[in-house]
Amino acid sequence: MIKLPKNCEVNKNIPKKTFYNRINIPAKIKQELSSKVEKIIWEYKISEEKVNIEKTDDVEEIEVFKIYLKEKYDCKNVLEIIQKNIMYPILFEVNHNNDTIYYIEYNNEVFSTEWNENVNFEIKGINLKAVYENLVRKVIKIKDNKSDLELQINKFKKSKSIEKQIKQLKNKIRKEIQFNRKVEYNQQLIKLKEILRELNNNE
Repeated sequence: MIKLPKNCEVNKNIPKKTFYNRINIPAKIKQELSSKVEKIIWEYKISEEKVNIEKTDDVEEIEVFKIYLKEKYDCKNVLEIIQKNIMYPILFEVNHNNDTIYYIEYNNEVFSTEWNENVNFEIKGINLKAVYENLVRKVIKIKDNKSDLELQINKFKKSKSIEKQIKQLKNKIRKEIQFNRKVEYNQQLIKLKEILRELNNNE
């Protein structure tokens, strides 16, 4: 949920043609914007004069965009194009019917919550860069707001990679008919689970 002071509200519709008329956008993304995105609303502006938090050279202000989809899908590619054409970082709230998901970009990589995940965003930090980094932490569920964000993200990505490998190994074990191969896969699974446990315990 995003709740900001009344004076941060913009509530301005941004025509889709603002983005898909640009000649450097791939045809596939133009098609997505045209056929899958219903509308784009510039909902909030978080700036020094609005929230009385000092801007930095890196982050002068932060935008909140609300995107309404015609169909439920991962619209990450569209959001990347929108972000590239806006000079300030954006927290995206994406909606389809009663379903909601949040996206945010950090270091040219887009991260998201799960659909309908309960997230309460706070405008909190000693400056707007810290506010932005804390929004990123909220999206990817990093509780520690003191450690270096890039290190935390690298750890997060490593954890996700190991979780994916664990899932793949479990599928292999379930399908494998040779006992010795099952044992081999299970040994690999135990090692991966231990690595993941150590990563999570060091949070």
